[in-house]
Amino acid sequence: MDPQELLDRYAAGEIQFQGIALVGVDLSHQDLIGINFRNADLEGTNFTLTYLNRVNFNQANLGRAQLPGANLNQAILSKANLTDSNLHGASLQGADLRSAQLTLADLMDANLVDADLRNADLSGADLTGACLRGANFRQEKRQYGANLRGANLQQADLEGANLRGADLAFVNFSEANLTSVSLRGADLHGANLMGARWWM
Repeated sequence: MDPQELLDRYAAGEIQFQGIALVGVDLSHQDLIGINFRNADLEGTNFTLTYLNRVNFNQANLGRAQLPGANLNQAILSKANLTDSNLHGASLQGADLRSAQLTLADLMDANLVDADLRNADLSGADLTGACLRGANFRQEKRQYGANLRGANLQQADLEGANLRGADLAFVNFSEANLTSVSLRGADLHGANLMGARWWM
């Protein structure tokens, strides 16, 4: 399927596109609210400034996808592959990112308020300036907590975030807002907490 066919079918009211392959295509500046991309192969696809509210990306391949400024509020990204993806300035408020693969992702200045990041892999991700107020990184029973090993959370806002059981080794928390953050059982070995705020 080519991008224009997808856009034409979506404009006609179709939203079921699970399992399709749209590798490396340009879908920037589009309105794709509520579409179903479950299990789709979207590697390297350009979604810059695209409206993707409530889109189902469950188990989709979004490796190296371009999503800067995209609106992904309440999107389902559980078990999605977002390795090395560009989410700079994206809005992921209330998004479901459980068990998502976000290794080396660019999440600078992203809005992750109330996002569910339980068991997500954020190792090496750049979250400089990201807002993670109320985000949930909690460890689920018999599973590992979120992996943020080596992530950059400099100046990030994590007020009220649940980081219980998370792997935070070598994370850069310098100047981050850690007010009311739950860190019980988290691994903070080698983490940089210089200038971090623990209360307002």
